[in-house]
Amino acid sequence: MNLSDTQHLITVRKATEADVPVYLQLSADFHKASPMQKVCEFEPKGFEIFLRGAMQNPDMCALLAEVNGEIVGITGGLAYPLYFSPSHKVAQELWWWLTPAARGSGAGNKMFKHLQLWAKERGAKTMFMIALEDERADKMEKVYFRAGFEPMERTFMKGIE
Repeated sequence: MNLSDTQHLITVRKATEADVPVYLQLSADFHKASPMQKVCEFEPKGFEIFLRGAMQNPDMCALLAEVNGEIVGITGGLAYPLYFSPSHKVAQELWWWLTPAARGSGAGNKMFKHLQLWAKERGAKTMFMIALEDERADKMEKVYFRAGFEPMERTFMKGIE
């Protein structure tokens, strides 16, 4: 894909059954590029089952971004009652991936806006976004700050086999 020209038709929509193979490939690409690949292997069949369930669950979403008809980004979210205050519904981004060639095309920004719109439609009053601890963490922090997000907590993990 050549995104050097300025004419892009960018769309963001819910994933469909027909999108599952490409969605799985982009999910595998995301996992391979993320720090999560040090923790566990990507399980294509398991994620496919999870993805299909997310596509049927009204409190989950599986969105994708297309540039000129080509799927270049994926994101998923979950809306749920906040445990400390169940009347306060929150939404949380679960995964986010934009192909390197599509970065800077505007597709990520449009996907970001659609994820927030989905959260609002689900009745969420608060949105949580994640930035992986990798070489893009500082850039994502700036994106989130510009969009009005504030840091809330840091997540740490350790294997406990």
